[in-house]
Amino acid sequence: MYYELALISVLIAGGYWGWYFLRHEQTRLYGFLQLAAAGLCTLGLIGNRFDKPGLGIPGAIGVGAGVCFLILGPLARGMARRFSAAERFGAAEKMLDVADILAPGSGVGDEKALLYAMREIRDGNIEQTVDALTAAKDRAPADARLAIDERIAMLYLASYRWEEAIAHAEEHLFGALPPVSETPGSHVALRRVLGIAPPVWVELLGAYGYKGDLDQAALMLARLEEVCAGRPDAGIWLHRGRLIFLALAGRVGAVQTLVEPKRSRHMKAAARQYWIAVAHERMGEVATAEAAYERARMRTRGRPRVLIDQALERLKTAKRTELGPTATEVVARVEAEPPPVVTERVRPRGPLATRTLVAVCLLAATVIAFVLDGSTDVGTLMRAGAMVRSLVADGEWWRLVSCIFIHVGGIHLIVNMIGLWFLGRLVEDLFGPSQMIAIFAVSGIAGAAASYLASPVGASAGASGAIFGLLGAVFIELSLHRKQHRVAWSRGVWGSLAVVTVAQIAIGFFYPVIDQWAHGAGLAAGAIAGILLSPNVRWPKLGLYAARAIAIVFGLLVVTSAVFVVRTSIADSLANEPLERRQSINVSVVVPVSWQRSTDGELFDPDLYIPLLAKRVPAIGTLDAQVEAYRKDEEKHATDTKGFEKVTAATDQLIPLPAEWRGSEMLASMPDPLGDHQQFRVVVAGRPHPQGVILVSLYIPETVARAAPAWFTQLLASVQ
Repeated sequence: MYYELALISVLIAGGYWGWYFLRHEQTRLYGFLQLAAAGLCTLGLIGNRFDKPGLGIPGAIGVGAGVCFLILGPLARGMARRFSAAERFGAAEKMLDVADILAPGSGVGDEKALLYAMREIRDGNIEQTVDALTAAKDRAPADARLAIDERIAMLYLASYRWEEAIAHAEEHLFGALPPVSETPGSHVALRRVLGIAPPVWVELLGAYGYKGDLDQAALMLARLEEVCAGRPDAGIWLHRGRLIFLALAGRVGAVQTLVEPKRSRHMKAAARQYWIAVAHERMGEVATAEAAYERARMRTRGRPRVLIDQALERLKTAKRTELGPTATEVVARVEAEPPPVVTERVRPRGPLATRTLVAVCLLAATVIAFVLDGSTDVGTLMRAGAMVRSLVADGEWWRLVSCIFIHVGGIHLIVNMIGLWFLGRLVEDLFGPSQMIAIFAVSGIAGAAASYLASPVGASAGASGAIFGLLGAVFIELSLHRKQHRVAWSRGVWGSLAVVTVAQIAIGFFYPVIDQWAHGAGLAAGAIAGILLSPNVRWPKLGLYAARAIAIVFGLLVVTSAVFVVRTSIADSLANEPLERRQSINVSVVVPVSWQRSTDGELFDPDLYIPLLAKRVPAIGTLDAQVEAYRKDEEKHATDTKGFEKVTAATDQLIPLPAEWRGSEMLASMPDPLGDHQQFRVVVAGRPHPQGVILVSLYIPETVARAAPAWFTQLLASVQ
């Protein structure tokens, strides 16, 4: 089954993303390769379905290629970005080489070019990049040339090449600045008001200051002050412009005021120390400046440390900065004004809710692995809190909650955790952490309840219903509030979700073992919760309060269900089931009311698959000989009719037999729909009866038999 799921997954993902990338000229090769992998998986799926072994080879190749294109290649690119952010350019380049091999044509070349530019900036050698940008500017449309010139200026500034940055700006950026009196109002983007991007303007201001032209820096600050007056969105640029200018002017007190933590929460501690050091240096206070520079240096790395090293070297010849008339006038004016208020940018918090839910699922899997047996075993699942319908009907309601965090085997866990991680972060970003947990809770419990009420027999577990709920919530949010999510639409998120939703539902029809009721109910519940809890509806505060209440209640339910799981053994669960006397063939047995009877007289537990057959037959020879003959017949019946692969004699007696009973036990193994094997203990026994002999065969999952042997002894004793 897992192989077919892999084939279908690559077929769906490769087909969708292959077509997506094929439509873009830069990634056509990547798209073609993904479509080819999807085609090979189609052949493999046909071969697997119609027993054509020869098609297994292209299918396996398709799965391997799909893993490279869809998982390993993007993973290598992600690691390269992390290395690049840490200025570990050698490791980043190697990871990009790996990504280029695993996912050729995916645009790795562009990232390599960017990486090369970053390395050039670090080393101060940017000529090649500047030449490339200059050539590109000659071919670019007029409205794009300004952005290219700004980028060139920022390359010089990032390399601390002040003179070249100033020369480039004076030639290409300052030629057509609009007069202040003619600049648009506060509703227009600040870039248009200034004439160039605010970061470029502020850093050029600093470049003039570093080169000693504080009068020109003062003029730039004065213009910045005028065009930014009354604009709340400009507070951060006013703050940085003043900080750079006042520090380079040697105004220690004013700089210390600006870098007070309450006014500079957007700055790192090292940056605060650096600008204080600059102010002391420009005042001629060498010892104090050196100490401040050293404190800043200890907290930095990469290019900022290079700038500090240059400053420490410069301290050998440092002297007090003399201000010209323009700089003096501007210093007096800005020092007299209150410090600008910086509206902090809302920094996206990590996906705390998603991490918490993933951690709980992984914790549950870890406990099951080390404390109990393998999580594919039906008895282990029962003990761990899976949703067993008969036990829920007997009052173990908490299984509707605990089953959400239990998974059947490693593949089931991995697949669901990947889905929860990616969808959970998306939901948390669109809705918020409380809403994400609320949607997960409502969907998960709705899926479990639907499975309990409508699914056929069997135990079930997993977060699939909750994950489908997250899928439904995102799908409905993007559908109803498209205008608020233009970025998601531009990236094709809605189309991806549509394909995934349809594909997942279709896969369920191929595999009856997949609980479609849980998936469908979770999807519907998530969509409804997404409508009600969306931050874009007319009642956002009410939705937030409701989500928080649901999240708190769900947390309490999870803790309560965990307590019940720990306190309730398999023997306790079996003992709590109501009993009644039922007819087998020609004798009766006291069994739980949830047990069913087959047409051949066999009584069985439909959820845990515990079949019992009891009959009265004429006595032939000794009791031991007749029971042994029945055991041999049952061994053959187990492999020929019941689907067991292997039946062997047990070396121990696990279920104590009641008085007058004779018998033995066998070990049997049965493959399950997920490709694993369930281990059973088979009890074959008999006892004398006035009208002959009663013979019984009883199949019990091994872990259940070991957990509650006395209960099955009582079951045998009730046969009459």
